[in-house]
Amino acid sequence: MDKLGKILGIANTVAIAVVLGLFAYTKLVYKRPAITESKERAKLATKKPELHDNGKKVVLVLDPITANLDPYTDPTDNKQKVHYVSMTLAVEIRDESDVNKFKDAEPVVMDKVLSNLGKKKFEDLNQVQGRYVFRSQIIDAANEYLNAPVVTEVYFNDFLLQ
Repeated sequence: MDKLGKILGIANTVAIAVVLGLFAYTKLVYKRPAITESKERAKLATKKPELHDNGKKVVLVLDPITANLDPYTDPTDNKQKVHYVSMTLAVEIRDESDVNKFKDAEPVVMDKVLSNLGKKKFEDLNQVQGRYVFRSQIIDAANEYLNAPVVTEVYFNDFLLQ
């Protein structure tokens, strides 16, 4: 029994050391890279597909969207704060031959946009970096559903946070 106690003591000590080391690394050493406008623009530029030789881009303006954002509880008064976003999107379609393909998929794409919006926090969309991330998420969701790089860009015509 004495030998088992020593083994358990060593195992506990190693486990505590690992947990403390992981905590120290994630909180003190590791710094998450900042999201900058130039990095996001470069990432979006590399994702853009090449046009067909005779392709002509088309911009479609979608219906306005109003959605609630993820609520949060204010720590000072423990009251739940609710925010919403109202916006109008325009999507750039890679080729005019893909317009009907996008229009057929538009309800599903809009559902994905609304679902994504419901998970966003006010602080995420109140910054330029957050809007660039959201824009790239819309492009990724649309192209993933369409199984082709149809959407090349998303533009915010109106964007109101409250």
